Amino acid sequence: MSPEIVSDTTEEKAILTRCIASKAPIGRPLQILEAGCGNKWQLKLSDINYTLTGVDVDKEAVDLRQRQHNDLHEVIIGDLRTVEMPAQSYDVIYTAYVLEHVGNIERVLDNFQTWLKPGGLLIIKVPDRDTVYGFMARMTPHWVHIWYYRLIKGNKNAGKPGYLPYPTVYDPALGQQALRRFCRHNGLAVKAIFGKNNYLRKRSFRDRVIRIFVQLMSLFSFGRLAWHYNDLIYIIEKNRENSD
Repeated sequence: MSPEIVSDTTEEKAILTRCIASKAPIGRPLQILEAGCGNKWQLKLSDINYTLTGVDVDKEAVDLRQRQHNDLHEVIIGDLRTVEMPAQSYDVIYTAYVLEHVGNIERVLDNFQTWLKPGGLLIIKVPDRDTVYGFMARMTPHWVHIWYYRLIKGNKNAGKPGYLPYPTVYDPALGQQALRRFCRHNGLAVKAIFGKNNYLRKRSFRDRVIRIFVQLMSLFSFGRLAWHYNDLIYIIEKNRENSD
């Protein structure tokens, strides 16, 4: 299954909103778990009755989010690999740009599978480790990432407690083939995979230079590193007969 490229963030949010809305139950709130909740909730679910629970190991980031946005109904401070939560508690688990910073990904995925209700939805947004972007993130030291966030992205607080970026890990189990294999063997079905890339749409001089650079890197890797997208969005559903 090759990723379908989404045109922009607006299209991406529309797709994710439709997927989440399809799981809305009758007679009770939709239970959503945001796994890794340092940033504000990105989706508008104004027509859905839902409860949003956030779990994150970084208390400073969660406190900052709640002070700025106060958009979580419940907060749990804990590591996704070891935090304990009741089985089959959530209709939707959403995690965005978190798993590339975590080791022992299979332990996290095991927990997600356990916490999801049968028929529940798992949405994973993650930079693909086997793209030019993912390769550069894996190969460069953390101080380079902090420099990039401060000087290029303009985040003066980058690297301070509660602020991005976090050190990257890119567990091999997060690769496309490994993740699909985990799903096949653990009662999860990959319904769709979308690819996203911001710099392909922009026309600034910097973005044109980035585009040429990633094309050359892909060429020098003999095509092993993809250049036409950098982020992957997985839409995964837990089998209804899987009741743990």
